[in-house]
Amino acid sequence: MKRILLIAAVLGIPMWMHAQVPTPPPPPPPAPVDAPNAPEATVHIEEESVTITTAGGDVYIIDDYGVRRNGVMIAGDTEGLEEEIDELQEEIDQLNMRTSNLDPNSEEYEELMDELDDLEEELADMNADMFYPDTIPGDSTALTVGNWRLIVKETGEDAESVDIDIDRITEEVDDRYVDPFETYWWLFDMGYNMYLNENNEYDVPAPYEQLEEQQFWGSFDVNLHVFRSRVNIAKGYLNFNYGLSLEWHHFRYDDNFRIMPDTNMLVIVNEETIDFEKNKFNTMHVAAPLLIGFETKPWDTENSFRMQFGYSPGFMLRGKTKYKYDGEKEIEKDDFNLSPIRHEVNYIIGYGDFNLYASYDLNPMFETNKGPELHPFSVGIVLRKGF
Repeated sequence: MKRILLIAAVLGIPMWMHAQVPTPPPPPPPAPVDAPNAPEATVHIEEESVTITTAGGDVYIIDDYGVRRNGVMIAGDTEGLEEEIDELQEEIDQLNMRTSNLDPNSEEYEELMDELDDLEEELADMNADMFYPDTIPGDSTALTVGNWRLIVKETGEDAESVDIDIDRITEEVDDRYVDPFETYWWLFDMGYNMYLNENNEYDVPAPYEQLEEQQFWGSFDVNLHVFRSRVNIAKGYLNFNYGLSLEWHHFRYDDNFRIMPDTNMLVIVNEETIDFEKNKFNTMHVAAPLLIGFETKPWDTENSFRMQFGYSPGFMLRGKTKYKYDGEKEIEKDDFNLSPIRHEVNYIIGYGDFNLYASYDLNPMFETNKGPELHPFSVGIVLRKGF
């Protein structure tokens, strides 16, 4: 592609004029400036390369690999190509004068135009991502090939008087860019549930001691986040998170007792004749988590350390008991005197895709004076990617 640029530059870009308007008749030969015996630059076009011999005797060979001067590579895919083109500008002026003196009916002129037609076809076949014309103001034409941009500007009244400028296109890529706003759908957390009394101890007061006989397996905290959105601040090092979630607290017990529905306060009844295979109690809330977060590498969350702190108000949807014994299964749904609104605080810490969370209810699980003062507490793992 550099070869095409340089060929076009060396030949004074007559192919632009040939492609857009009929070729004007050549102007009268200008008065010679140099002595008759002054050396002239010559151009030899081959199938895969162009050889330029300057008036000073330097030989340039231009092909797909770059530019060589007197057998030494001086410009590959580097900025050195631009410098060499500037040095050749004086020789280009002489070549413009030479092409303007060609007879349109001469064999040399026809061969030149055939070569230009081939170049036009080659340019037309280029991928659009690698070759496209630009529109710039004034009497100028621009062409971009790869990461090089060639600008041809008319400097005189005739179409053959042009000035050529070649620049290397450089584009800085910000590899630390962070989207200012992100949203993830259907995320999932899971952990272990327990509760603490008003003194932050695992001790349930009378007459509700049975609630203390909790099994580890089956006492799960499950959080299904319908969506979680994040607003990145300070290039993502600081962020604000919000969303909508459905949350379940599951408690499984060893003792044989029932939590009774349709009562004015929490009532527990012991079962003397039934041995429960499963005794479970769970609550369901819809929550709107709000968190402030910190990231060490917000542009690369898979290799970033993070912390989040927040508050998650929740609205109680229902409570449920489930008993299984002797092949029978009983399910009761009620509010069980649960607090209608839950005030929960959250904490998340993690690195990459491995994140842990903890949550604690600031207000009691049951309404005041309608049950024991217990505050659910959960710890678990964030089973999701993203933030």
